[in-house]
Amino acid sequence: MSRAYREAKGDIIWVMDCNVWVASGALGRMVDKLMGFASDKARTTPYKFVHQMPLVVDTIDYTEPTSASRQALLSSTSERPSSPELMARSADDLLTRISRNGGGRLDEMFMATTHIKFYGAINSVGIAPCIVGKSNMFRKSHLDQATTESQNPILKKGENKPTGVDHFSYNICEDHLIGDLLWRSNIPGHWNHGLVWGDLALQPQAGMSITGYVARRVRWLRARKFTVLAATLVEPGVESLVCCAYLAFALTTLPWVHDKTGIPRTWGAMASIWVVAVLAWMTVDWFAFRLIHSGQTVAVDEDTPYWARGTSHGAGGMPRRSFGEWVLAWIGREFLALPIWTWAVVLGTTVNWRGKTFYVRFDTSVVDLTNKQPTRGSRTPELERGRRSSKDRVD
Repeated sequence: MSRAYREAKGDIIWVMDCNVWVASGALGRMVDKLMGFASDKARTTPYKFVHQMPLVVDTIDYTEPTSASRQALLSSTSERPSSPELMARSADDLLTRISRNGGGRLDEMFMATTHIKFYGAINSVGIAPCIVGKSNMFRKSHLDQATTESQNPILKKGENKPTGVDHFSYNICEDHLIGDLLWRSNIPGHWNHGLVWGDLALQPQAGMSITGYVARRVRWLRARKFTVLAATLVEPGVESLVCCAYLAFALTTLPWVHDKTGIPRTWGAMASIWVVAVLAWMTVDWFAFRLIHSGQTVAVDEDTPYWARGTSHGAGGMPRRSFGEWVLAWIGREFLALPIWTWAVVLGTTVNWRGKTFYVRFDTSVVDLTNKQPTRGSRTPELERGRRSSKDRVD
């Protein structure tokens, strides 16, 4: 990313993960939002930073052999492949396939329920930056200005960090830090962040085990633990099981509630309220999941892969999840949430990334424990690590 940023010819920078798919025309709509171009050719207030709603799509079909589902993800066509040879291969038993591939379904559930609700809510209210580095756009001139000490008074003096994306070269969660710095920097005539509603940054998932999902969530939580500490600490309170427990305890404990409603102050009443509240929460998640995965806002053309078409495009799109398989994934995701948070936030400060172990410092810089070297020792470690024969070469 460092080399691409430095060699960019224009001012607009679009950073997107290599395994993320966006609909045709998304680039133009993001530029319009960033520059303040309205649909009627009028001008509106431009933004410093625009991004898309991230969403994971699990492509594994547990009624098919695992190899067939993975081949579907790798297919270059927009139709679902149905090779007789693949379908004839002996399949693993269902429990083994769930263990080996169920992490994708859990990740899909998290992104389409809990994550999408607070991501959409925070970006609607606009009280704080809330972004994920799947598909983001900003101006090179703005980031260069925001990372130059002489032009941005909010930067610490004397650190002599490089400008642009290299300013964050020894930090983890650089996507959030870029958005956060642009949010806090004074750039007159621009709104802070703009979410391009309706355009999704879709990430297909296949072959992720349940342990892989747990490891990914742990890495995510530990990576952002010190970047958004307050939000990370209160996160268990917005999960269904804990939040509904708060509600049930309050309704069966507060004297005012008992006097006005007559709800008994017993453990049995608390358990009943908790179950009803959790079922109501699950119902909301069910409808939210179906709506976001319907694909109604996706601009579909002949090049759109089947997993990006959603469930509202008939045989050419993804099959709709049955309530039975959906509720199993929902229960698994919800019951794993608190143990994962506890393990990630309370019981560790290291993350595993691409075969290496990193220690995350309070200032979000990291130390490579594999080689026992702090990344802070290099101002642009990504550049120095580049091989002469790779695309990372700098000569």
